[in-house]
Amino acid sequence: MAFVAAWSPRLAAIYGGLAAAIAILITWRPPRPRVADILAGLTAMWALTSTLVGLADPSITRVPAYLYASALLVFLAARHVVRERAQLLPVALAHLAGCATTAVALITGARDGGVQRDAIFDYNIRYGLDGININYTSYTMVTGAILAVILFRVGPASRALRAALLGTLLVFAYAILLTGSKGATLALFLGASFLVLARFGPQLMWTVVWVCVPVLILLIPLKAASSFQAGAQWLDGLFGRETGDLSGRLEVWPIAASAWAEHPIAGMGPGVFRMDNPLQIGPHNLLLTVGTDLGLVGVILYGGTVAAALALAAKQAAQTGKVLAGFAVITLLPVWMSGHWEQSQGAWLVLALISTITVKDVVRRPGRHRLAAGGGPAGEFGRA
Repeated sequence: MAFVAAWSPRLAAIYGGLAAAIAILITWRPPRPRVADILAGLTAMWALTSTLVGLADPSITRVPAYLYASALLVFLAARHVVRERAQLLPVALAHLAGCATTAVALITGARDGGVQRDAIFDYNIRYGLDGININYTSYTMVTGAILAVILFRVGPASRALRAALLGTLLVFAYAILLTGSKGATLALFLGASFLVLARFGPQLMWTVVWVCVPVLILLIPLKAASSFQAGAQWLDGLFGRETGDLSGRLEVWPIAASAWAEHPIAGMGPGVFRMDNPLQIGPHNLLLTVGTDLGLVGVILYGGTVAAALALAAKQAAQTGKVLAGFAVITLLPVWMSGHWEQSQGAWLVLALISTITVKDVVRRPGRHRLAAGGGPAGEFGRA
């Protein structure tokens, strides 16, 4: 399922939750719930319960609610199955292989297509895969890039694997350029910038993530059409394909915020806003999507699960865990701000894997790459 989550979103949507439940059962191990697991379970139950207690037609809410629950079950299954690096590596490599296969299919399809770009950053021409949303494909590449960086730290310390991971990262970057997704392109830039800056101040960058990311998540969708209009217009015109409103996002965000305000606690029900708003599109923003779907209760549970998982990585893997968790959040931030990735099994799988990493999982290398015993500034992401 780790492979399928990247390669075939439709199959993953149908069978992901069932496969996750089976994976949990066949381990024959009792669960070891932590805060992240409890919150994930409550989020899944809240999503399913919303189809029963809400005013919306269950025929509309049933499938989106299942997708929420399915993604969170994948998170729970990965955390339950992966107890050490011996289990982490095959799951991570399987998902990375799915992302890489998708990227190669996209690149070869674009090369064989009839319409070709005049320049690599000509985003007026976009390439995708038949039957799969282009943005979904680009976000898959972003998640794959995050996983590739993680495997640099927890994978075998062989030059061959590291060379393969570097090559895979380049393939993902090229595939993202072909999709013409501005959000995914910005995600790669922010992620790379974070890793560079984290080498000089890992603790500072971790603090920046915990302070700035929640503020941006709260402010941007509510203020982008007014306070951040200049920045939004700049992003809209980046690499061409200018629409004047971020492809409808600046128009739909105020509508979604108003709809959520009418149902603040429990939301409208999963998938209802997409059907009921005059634009007939989703909010294209994590906060507004979860808010309109599941209300304030859902936002707290959903956000709490993500925060608890990241906190586990920071606690268990010391400085390296903080950097990897911060890198994942910063890289996914543009996707959360402008797309639909809230029910992605791949994203929740990667988050689960990050939350299972411990200091003993981190690859130790001689010289300046050695992780300090205490996880301090002399760690791999700190000073030499």
